[in-house]
Amino acid sequence: MRQYFKQMDNLGKPLKPAFKEMMTGNVAKIKEIMAEIDREVDRIKNFGVSTETLHQRGEMTVWERIEYLVDPGTFTPLHTIYDPDDEESGQTNVVDGLARINGKWCVLVGFNNKWIAGAWIAGQADNNLRVTDMAKILHLPLVWLVNCSGVKLPEQEKVYANRRGQGTCFFRHAELERKVSP
Repeated sequence: MRQYFKQMDNLGKPLKPAFKEMMTGNVAKIKEIMAEIDREVDRIKNFGVSTETLHQRGEMTVWERIEYLVDPGTFTPLHTIYDPDDEESGQTNVVDGLARINGKWCVLVGFNNKWIAGAWIAGQADNNLRVTDMAKILHLPLVWLVNCSGVKLPEQEKVYANRRGQGTCFFRHAELERKVSP
């Protein structure tokens, strides 16, 4: 196969100036949408208590813990603005993505301790299931950065109940452990 790809022609051709001109409206619209997404990601990163307050308590934000742990420039966040249950903060309180730690790829998961001390909230179980599924499918280790105050008490029925609730997350951990054990 290597020889095939080595001799293969490059895919595609350079875009013609007229085509680029025709697409300027699309490019502008995409940039506008990406700016909106970036603003929402920033809002979520800054939602809750201030970073200074956490530092006064001797804590780091989940984003700081990720930066400290992973190889520089390798963390690719996923699901940052995912909010399937319309939680009041507009997030699932999960920060997750792909990263390298000491040169090895992994799926990384952390709880956003700026919002109700990293508590489990509505929608989080679904996000955690997506992440554990990703680790299973990609055959990558799952690394948790846990700083969690427990469950947001008025939302227990949204966190634990049903087949996709937090209990599924624990089942998936056992399943992943069994896959890597000799």
